[in-house]
Amino acid sequence: MARPVSIQNESILEAAQKVFLKHGYKVSTKLIAREAGVSEGSLFKHFKTKTELFVAAMEMEAGGASWGDGLLKSAGTGDLRKILEKVGVQLLERLEIILPRLIMVRSSGIVLARPGSCRGSDVPGPIRKLRILADYFRAEIKAGRLAMNNPEVYAQIFIGTLTHYVIQKIIFNFRAVSPKVYVDTVVDMILRAATPAGKSRKGSIK
Repeated sequence: MARPVSIQNESILEAAQKVFLKHGYKVSTKLIAREAGVSEGSLFKHFKTKTELFVAAMEMEAGGASWGDGLLKSAGTGDLRKILEKVGVQLLERLEIILPRLIMVRSSGIVLARPGSCRGSDVPGPIRKLRILADYFRAEIKAGRLAMNNPEVYAQIFIGTLTHYVIQKIIFNFRAVSPKVYVDTVVDMILRAATPAGKSRKGSIK
């Protein structure tokens, strides 16, 4: 689970996201601190490195909304298809913002996550989302609404397919279909493979 974000941390992240999106990763931390209204020393009391600040800022969602909490609370209720379609659109929107910057930073030789560091509060956002989605699938399996042998693999397929769609747009400026059609098709594929026997894939799965 991600560590709680204090009010001061949130204001720093909001400022950092604004500055990183405008100037890229190479921007000075002095400019970020000035935008946040704190000293550069105070900035590094909250975030150990510039890379840690970058990843946290890029993963911060509008209004500090918790993507994972909302998804996990919905487990076992509502229209499963609509929930997964909403999740797919949210993930696609975040990936379109984050991936170009992560690719740019990684291509410069900066490692965003060290081997063995993907535990607890150090888990990078994309991996954390993968685990949250797998936990959601487990909850839906328990509720009898999905049937999967390997929820982690389904979560990887779901997010990996969306990632590939975004990468094709970044590198080749190519989209076979619109984002909505793509997400709807991916969700349909997941439900075709994971809907328990005797339950309909059409409409609401309640």
